[in-house]
Amino acid sequence: MEFSKLRVRLAVRLAWVLLAALPVFGGWKSSGPFGGSARSIAIDPQNGSLLLVGARDSLLFRSDDAATSWKALPFPSLTPGVFNALLIHPRESGHFYAGLDAGDSSDSGLYESRDGGEHWLKLPGISGLRIESLAMSPQDPSVLAVGTQHGVYLSSDGGEAWRRISVENNPEMQDITALAFDPAHWNTIYAGTPHLPWKTSDAGATWHPIHEGLIDDSDIFSLRVDPARPERLFASACSGIYRSETAGESWTKLTGIPGTQRRTHIIAQDPANSDTVFAGTTLGLLKSSDAGRTWRHPVTEQINWLAFDPSDARILYLATEDAGILKSTDGGETFHAVNTGFANHHLTQIAAASGRLYASSSYEGLHGGLFVSTDGGFDWSLRANRQALLGQNLNSLVSAPGPSGLLFAAGDDAVLKSADAGKTWVRLLSQPRVAAPDSSSGRIRIHSLQALRTSKLILLAGTQAGLFRSPNSGLSWERVTADGVAHSAVLNVYAPPAGASRVAARTVQGLFVSDDAGVTWRAASLPDTSFYLYDLALPVERGPILAATSRGVLRTSDSGTHWDLITEGVPAATVDSIRFHPQRTLDAYLVQYGKVYHSSDGGVSWKSVSADGLEQSSIRSLWFAPDLPGRIFALTAARGALLLDSTVAATDAKQETHGQ
Repeated sequence: MEFSKLRVRLAVRLAWVLLAALPVFGGWKSSGPFGGSARSIAIDPQNGSLLLVGARDSLLFRSDDAATSWKALPFPSLTPGVFNALLIHPRESGHFYAGLDAGDSSDSGLYESRDGGEHWLKLPGISGLRIESLAMSPQDPSVLAVGTQHGVYLSSDGGEAWRRISVENNPEMQDITALAFDPAHWNTIYAGTPHLPWKTSDAGATWHPIHEGLIDDSDIFSLRVDPARPERLFASACSGIYRSETAGESWTKLTGIPGTQRRTHIIAQDPANSDTVFAGTTLGLLKSSDAGRTWRHPVTEQINWLAFDPSDARILYLATEDAGILKSTDGGETFHAVNTGFANHHLTQIAAASGRLYASSSYEGLHGGLFVSTDGGFDWSLRANRQALLGQNLNSLVSAPGPSGLLFAAGDDAVLKSADAGKTWVRLLSQPRVAAPDSSSGRIRIHSLQALRTSKLILLAGTQAGLFRSPNSGLSWERVTADGVAHSAVLNVYAPPAGASRVAARTVQGLFVSDDAGVTWRAASLPDTSFYLYDLALPVERGPILAATSRGVLRTSDSGTHWDLITEGVPAATVDSIRFHPQRTLDAYLVQYGKVYHSSDGGVSWKSVSADGLEQSSIRSLWFAPDLPGRIFALTAARGALLLDSTVAATDAKQETHGQ
């Protein structure tokens, strides 16, 4: 039995070594985990294989193969926003419209692309307005309407010119959450607001509310006009689903829908059968085959949008809040995920243990938590959702250095441990605690967790009440009483790429360094308070320390007694993340404004590396797996993880140097 286990361990190690040798060609690659939040979806009316999906952080994705794979599209917005509405021109494939809500930023507005999303132009006249809804006249695709925080705007020339058609001083028509054209009369438009639906029959010259039969203060999320019977309308609202047989003059609330399903984001009809209606709600998809009289519940994910294949109504796609894009080929009876290349996860941490990579995400319910990869980061699967993580959103994830394969994680108020590669987790019975007269548990908020390997495994937890140390894998904790880290909130704890005795802690009082695994500490104060620390790079062996700050890269050769601001090759501006290579002791990498730099002299000078594939990627941190030294991982705000072969990166930097 022991021999068999040894053979398995050797096989895993060999596979890991071989994976480390595999190059990643063509720049940064989307690593995943695939899936996440999809907010809107559109399908080409002429070509059912062409789809466009919008997500958070101003992310757009295109599929040319019926969602088999997705490509992230370049987009000019620098402000994170949400795509609430997308349209594809019915006569011009590759002609896209995307409505962006980026808050009060000037980046909000309606964008147009005529080359399949490779280039975008923000349309004039409505620049800076938050686009909440978008509609195109079925009669004339040059007639567009947008719903904004300041009312309804109409264009009759494909978006070149716009005019406000809602009453400017009417407070009831400010936030337009839904729009729909009458299919037979382009000048008849329906508009939904957070209070009531409205209607105009003269292209906005006059409007009147249409709310008879609706529960007052019903947030209208979507409106649907039956193309076969324009007098029949459907409205989805926070109070339920409604149908009108009188062009909106009166409404009937549809029954048969569970009370928990009332917040309905989208309502749509089967193009082949107008009596078949779908409703996307916060708690799943509802399907009715009798015009909304009775309903079934085939999907339980929160649905944000829905689109049908124009050539085959049995094929439909869902944009979901947590499960990415789902596809059905049997008319909505069953669905499966189609997310390869689509990633909208916010990853918080990444770690490696026993030939596996682990990545954690936050606030994603049953579809987020802990992901695992066994092939060096090319493919990920969900290992433990929030339920398996005992309700915790992880802010720290570390592996025990050495062969044990143990994983430790910190949530807001708990330290968790897994001994089975992340499948199951237990809360450590002993937590970092303080005396709390007003609390029976004395539990405190945990900001950061690190694991060090000296002669034994040491855990360090940075908390709101100071630094705590465990010399026995979390079985018991002791408060560190050294000056600076005692009774002061510890915001982060930093360790080298591989287990060592050197460790650093950032507190509200400053930066502190320890050379004995956290027993004793000394101050390593930055030059002054104008340097705000974002990240710290500690080398595996004795050597310089690098700090990523709000004013640039700082370097110290004497453990923080003196710091130098480094400006050779890198601007003196905010640096988000900085890391030493786990094996090449003088190699370091940093990220600044989404651009990655490499140093081969311990941080004295820097050169930029390949940016191919980093478009629309807000990088939060860089990371190396100690057993995969040839691969850099970039954790992003919304696109999950990206990876790059560091040999290629170093080559790019050398070529740039020779070219100067």
